[in-house]
Amino acid sequence: MKINLIILAFAVLFTSCDNKYEAKDPDDLETINSGKLTVYCDELTKPILDSAFNLYTKEYQKVELTTVYANSRNVMSQLLSKEARVIVNARDYLTDEDSLMKVYNIENHKRFIIAYDALVYFTNKNFPVDTLNANQIANSILLGKELNSTTAGLNFEPSYATLDQYSSVYANFNSMIVKDNPLKRKVELFDNIDALKKHVAANNSIIGICFLSQIINEENFKMIRLGFDSDSLNQYITPKPVHQGYIVQDLYPYKVPYYTYLLEDRQNLPFWFGTFLAKQESVQRLFLDKGIVPAFARIKLKYEE
Repeated sequence: MKINLIILAFAVLFTSCDNKYEAKDPDDLETINSGKLTVYCDELTKPILDSAFNLYTKEYQKVELTTVYANSRNVMSQLLSKEARVIVNARDYLTDEDSLMKVYNIENHKRFIIAYDALVYFTNKNFPVDTLNANQIANSILLGKELNSTTAGLNFEPSYATLDQYSSVYANFNSMIVKDNPLKRKVELFDNIDALKKHVAANNSIIGICFLSQIINEENFKMIRLGFDSDSLNQYITPKPVHQGYIVQDLYPYKVPYYTYLLEDRQNLPFWFGTFLAKQESVQRLFLDKGIVPAFARIKLKYEE
């Protein structure tokens, strides 16, 4: 069954650019639609955010926008060291970052969720199964339990690969799947998505871990359907295809938020930039077209046989 997502409306309309909404800095150098702004971004979001930033610069031609892409760890360090006024990162704070903030009495930053991606398991086309249980895979990675002993049609024990520890993929893998626990099974790490894909494509026994946005529409791979126990719905969720329609219904276990973090909690240029990404209709439609889930849109699911 095919699911189409249709944006009906937006829960919060983006504020018009009327002068009464302008927020000026103490030196009177910037407003909602003018000034200079540098945004540091998780490099894994570049294929999606580049198009969103193009929409922003077309809308706000008096804003001199500079975008800097780096690994997720570096991007967050720019915020924590107060070098960046706004960042976009596809993860929450890491445990050590959270601890450091508590030591220095730094409050959590104001942030917007602008979209949702998903953490997915993917294999090449020759992998013998296309459906697994999320808990069984987690136990295989975390505890070293044999996955093939509990999975019909899997006559070997797979190995795992993902992106390195500086990436937002690894951060979400660590927080969502293994929950910061030490691993009993080796997970091979790669420093870029192309190398990871090449490795998975060349090996029939590898389960790769990446974002949905990095693998969507690539026909030489398949994404593993996952059954899982849902705490929010208080029931077992049967395996579903990895698709926006199931992510938006919370019928997929690993939903990844894209956050815009702000250094300052006030209505300045970074604030209005973050609001644009989170609530502007054209940007939210762009996220939908790119295969991820817009955070602020009201969405209707249309089922087709």
